[in-house]
Amino acid sequence: MQPPKIIQYVLIFSITLVMLMACTFIDSPLPEPPPLRFAYSLWPGYFPAAIAQEKGFFAAQGVKVETTFSEDAQAQIANLSAGKYDGMALALGSMVQVCAANRDVRMIIAIDQSDGADAVIAKPAIPRVAELKGKVIGTTLGDFGELFVNKMLEANGITRDQVTFVNVGGEKIPVLLQSGAIQAGHTWEPYVSQAVKAGGNILFTSKQTPGLIPDVIVFQGNVLRDRPADIRAFVRAWFQAVDYWLAFPEEGNRIIAKALKIQPEIISLDGIKLLTLSDNRQAFTPGNTTESLYYTTQLYFSFYHQIGNLGGTSEINRFLDPSFL
Repeated sequence: MQPPKIIQYVLIFSITLVMLMACTFIDSPLPEPPPLRFAYSLWPGYFPAAIAQEKGFFAAQGVKVETTFSEDAQAQIANLSAGKYDGMALALGSMVQVCAANRDVRMIIAIDQSDGADAVIAKPAIPRVAELKGKVIGTTLGDFGELFVNKMLEANGITRDQVTFVNVGGEKIPVLLQSGAIQAGHTWEPYVSQAVKAGGNILFTSKQTPGLIPDVIVFQGNVLRDRPADIRAFVRAWFQAVDYWLAFPEEGNRIIAKALKIQPEIISLDGIKLLTLSDNRQAFTPGNTTESLYYTTQLYFSFYHQIGNLGGTSEINRFLDPSFL
């Protein structure tokens, strides 16, 4: 006996509805992931980010990236620690402090090495490091600048208790030197050139501490785990931008100046060694000198422990992730 007509109609309707829903699910694309949120500040070594964005390298490699540029590096570091960025370009010494606050941050690329672009600048009346005794030195305490200044003092037989440290961001050094609030300070390009133009003396540069101040790219651990394909695309685009800038420096400078709305004359790689993919594979090899990121990272951890700015034990390997190179 056949079922009543009404039941047949209901069955036909239900089957049709299920088929339509199945087609809808098949045809509907998966939602696109949000852009990677990446921050960087006013340091020439970070500017491949602007080239990769403007030349479309990120898009060509298959990843959307939302870049944030600011002169306030310390505010960006705080935002990274708070999870407002997925990744950031910063000095290795700053990364160590970020890792202390957020143990799920990982270093995936070495960007560059400072080879003279970081410096300690003094007022005109102080021509030599030896004359810093009893003077006020500005630097970002608990960061790479403090270690850099410490190395300068050690090299010249001056102890920490013979000077006064004040916590000052590098971008403020030129103004504070002119005002007399400090007698010397650590900063980097383009602020080094600004301070020298105003009459400051260069006492010590990163050329005297090879490998001590590398810059790196870090990402949140959850982003690395959840979006490995996007991170690999980001890495490919980054090195594509590095290669482009090295091959076409003037064109690269024009792209950067226009994108960041800064003066072309402050864009210079003088005193900075940009690191290529090949350089990175070497830097991420364990070693006993500052050519190895493992050694240099341990150097920073040890220094911060020594001055009391870092507690607990430090597992260096957990913070370095070369798997995306």
